[in-house]
Amino acid sequence: MRPEPPSSMSEPADLLLSVRDLSVVFDTDEGALTAVDRVSFSIRRGEVVGLVGESGCGKSVTSMSIPRLVPMPPGRIVSGEIEFLGHDLLSLPIPELRELRGAEIGVIFQEPMTALSPLHRVGEQLVETILLHEKVPKREAWERSVRWLEKVGIPDPEERMLAYPFELSGGMRQRVMIAMALILEPSLVIADEPTTALDVTIQAQVLDLMREMRGADTGLLLITHDMGVIWEMCDRVMVMYASRLVEEGSVKDIFSQPLHPYTEALLKSMPSLSTGQARLPSIPGQVPSLSNLPAGCNFADRCPYVMDRCRQEDPRLLSLGQDRRCACFLREPLAVTA
Repeated sequence: MRPEPPSSMSEPADLLLSVRDLSVVFDTDEGALTAVDRVSFSIRRGEVVGLVGESGCGKSVTSMSIPRLVPMPPGRIVSGEIEFLGHDLLSLPIPELRELRGAEIGVIFQEPMTALSPLHRVGEQLVETILLHEKVPKREAWERSVRWLEKVGIPDPEERMLAYPFELSGGMRQRVMIAMALILEPSLVIADEPTTALDVTIQAQVLDLMREMRGADTGLLLITHDMGVIWEMCDRVMVMYASRLVEEGSVKDIFSQPLHPYTEALLKSMPSLSTGQARLPSIPGQVPSLSNLPAGCNFADRCPYVMDRCRQEDPRLLSLGQDRRCACFLREPLAVTA
């Protein structure tokens, strides 16, 4: 049985997830590295929220912290709050948390070959997902699994139920992962770079499937480094750089008027047929090491608008109104005061 949310919790009717001041540290030979630094955001029912940034910026660690799938050790959630449907996920006992995983929180992993068991057939894994959370006859679970494989576009679903993951193509495996994540109709789906290993044709098909298959009230957190995917899929986007959120807003606002220099640089580096550029612009410099972050703004060494203040002070993520936030001193005059 799924744990019931506390009845005393008062929250907006459409709020699914609220993350406040989340910080995650990894203990390494180089010392404690802060992979996620004071990150706050929320997701509403029916909303697709994108989390974008370069590799190593903390996107996956942020997303995997929600269902507490960050490996501990070496990872540690050192501060913050994560509320999901009235549950405090950071203090929820593991047995109750396991009831929520899969049933209410579905996860589509980046590489299905490592997420699916190579020792068990596809059908066994889908059926087990159902039986872990619902008391239904095994035959009913099997038939539902077949229907979901058919839903996600896998041909000969009865035959594929008997296949091992290594016998399927990358696109097929990713479709199995989508079916597994959605088969219990969860309230929240976390998709961690679900199309990274796929060619562009299969990528488009997988994105279409995710858009079609999730429920109308299901929230989706989509982690990617591809701004094109963000444009196609998302309602709202959060931009992450070197463990921190630096900008948030609707997709329309972010693409038409990026406020943070890093967001601006990401958009300029997107290929465009209309400009006819022989060479794509790149962001100069390197992402700073998490073991040696600079004082002040993490983006200062790569920013074309850098000021002395940027190298001395840490810019706060300021509210600019209408779900728009930005962590840049250039935007302080636009800040909305409570």
